[in-house]
Amino acid sequence: MYYVVQILHDAQDKHFISYQVPKYILSEKNTNIIFEFGEKPNIKRKWAAKKDIILLTKEKTFFQAFEAKLIKLEESHLDKINNAQEKLVHLQKQYQEQMHSELNSFKELSEKNPKVPTLI
Repeated sequence: MYYVVQILHDAQDKHFISYQVPKYILSEKNTNIIFEFGEKPNIKRKWAAKKDIILLTKEKTFFQAFEAKLIKLEESHLDKINNAQEKLVHLQKQYQEQMHSELNSFKELSEKNPKVPTLI
């Protein structure tokens, strides 16, 4: 059994997948690796670009340790991203409130004093 870690390019919150594969086909002339799943006659094949394969090993314990490290790193970074997004939303709300306050005070000032230039 072989263990694979592959980069995902299309997912926003998941950046890798890991799976077991009983057999793979590799060629120096080809830029892809072919993974075979299942038993004869129901063999399914999946192609993956060589450059997207991070780990291909027979060592299960190494694979599990590496996968755990990646999961921990991914969770840590996603937490940082979520915290930053929450802070951004808070700052945008604060900015909007401050701008509305300033615009309202300017509007009140321009209504009271005709010398204040305004286009309204």
